[in-house]
Amino acid sequence: YDGAFSTGYGGVPGGGFVSVQYNTCPPPPPGAPTASPIVYPTIFPISHPTGSPMTYPSASPTATESPTDYSNCDSLSLGDSSYRNYPENSGEGGNMFDVIAKTRTISVTSIGFLFNGGFGDSHGFRLYKRKAYGSFEPVQFDPAEWELLINATALSTVESGSNTGTLPTPVEVAGGKTQAFYIDGGDRGLVSRWSGSINDIMFENEDLEITRGSAVYDGAFST
Repeated sequence: YDGAFSTGYGGVPGGGFVSVQYNTCPPPPPGAPTASPIVYPTIFPISHPTGSPMTYPSASPTATESPTDYSNCDSLSLGDSSYRNYPENSGEGGNMFDVIAKTRTISVTSIGFLFNGGFGDSHGFRLYKRKAYGSFEPVQFDPAEWELLINATALSTVESGSNTGTLPTPVEVAGGKTQAFYIDGGDRGLVSRWSGSINDIMFENEDLEITRGSAVYDGAFST
């Protein structure tokens, strides 16, 4: 990469080899406990007061909300990043696609993808998200609109593709909103299905939709 901003061949339908791992709880606020503590006394007191006290508080104490138990969130996955020998398979530098949450908020925890070969070895990749909600299309070649989430390496496999691993911070997608992602396949590139439309729904369940997205030539932008 030379750091140049490229217009590539955006708009060509690509992608199709992707999976999204997510849960149905919002990300915990900074410093929040991962579970609500539950404390029980080991023994009940034996003695009891002989009469009710004559003084009372002037107001009832305000109840505080218990922290969400994030350890009990549903962990789910949608999509398929394993290799399939489709006739429309081709290579691409990267893939921009949309994740559309339906009625409830989800938190994306990792994303699966498929390197273009190099099976059995690890290769570099970058994962970005669009800073604001919305599709990738209006900002496809504007690096100011994208945030780098992770710059790492991943093992390339035929059976399950590759995976970003757990993201440093889950990406919350509110119900009814669209969140765009961009996977830059680095020097290895990605496998892409060049067919259909960039807005095709490739995977769908009761929680979300994943679009086919657009093939990107050698990275839409690089750092």
